[in-house]
Amino acid sequence: MLKRFIDNCAAEKIFCGVHKALIAVSGGADSLALAELMISSRRRFNLELCIAHFEHGLRGQESIDDAAFVKAFAEERGIKFIGGRGDVKAYAAAEKISVETAARTLRYEFLSKQNFDAIALAHHADDQAETLLMRLLRGATTSGLSAMKFRTFSKDYGLLIRPLLRFRKVELETFCRERKLSPRIDATNFELDATRNRIRLELIPTLERFNPALVATLCRLAEVTAEEADFIDEQAEKIFPAVVRDNSIVRAEFLKLHPALQRVVIKKFLVQVTGSAKDFGFVHFEEVRKVLINGLKGVELPKNLRANLTKGKLSITNNFY
Repeated sequence: MLKRFIDNCAAEKIFCGVHKALIAVSGGADSLALAELMISSRRRFNLELCIAHFEHGLRGQESIDDAAFVKAFAEERGIKFIGGRGDVKAYAAAEKISVETAARTLRYEFLSKQNFDAIALAHHADDQAETLLMRLLRGATTSGLSAMKFRTFSKDYGLLIRPLLRFRKVELETFCRERKLSPRIDATNFELDATRNRIRLELIPTLERFNPALVATLCRLAEVTAEEADFIDEQAEKIFPAVVRDNSIVRAEFLKLHPALQRVVIKKFLVQVTGSAKDFGFVHFEEVRKVLINGLKGVELPKNLRANLTKGKLSITNNFY
């Protein structure tokens, strides 16, 4: 497995430009396997490694024991350890978000503050398949089905690398057993009240009766979709200056575009004007597109915004003013 890991990392250039890497380790099988594989191949890729663990404060003494376990794991291998903690429930209540989202936000903020070239995450093929199914069930369009990538640059968190995306979870668990590692078990991963857990424990096993290679099929779909989305984004970036001028979409130029490009241009336009697209979904992009195609007066949007078409130009206004 180590050879496969090294070959895949080299082929995908996962560590290109990376010297100092921070490995996010929860204590579970996935992140332990990632840490062990990166430690074993650090000389091959000339890596300076550090292990980080964020204690979410969600499982009482078990969470505290997880942190101690990861620290001991790092020290036994002579790897620097950085620990952090936060009150996830309090943050979730204050921000009015789910506990899962709050945990992810606080964890990533902690990791990104450590000043490393990249943060290594233990997402694997099963995670990829679960994510795609979750997004599909929530009504995602093609771009929403794009895969997690080996390398992703986030403006908020920096370079995120995922060296395990070609590995199944069962392979990582087997690797841990072979290396005499004893991963921590998070009982919340088996609770059926969480959507992702139900997809993992119920939906995927059911679908695998129809296609035993379901996870590989979904991962392939996600990779191809991501590549196609990247291509469309590149094309949209090239024509964007001609279509969007003075914070307005020029209808005459917009109508020349393929529908796929029209949707991406609208999304980019909303990001440019409002700073983020997280409050806008496919239905909003389509409503704006209909205004432009049919020459309508305008449409109401989230965040008290409105898209107005005036004299062949579509702009965004705030309903408070």
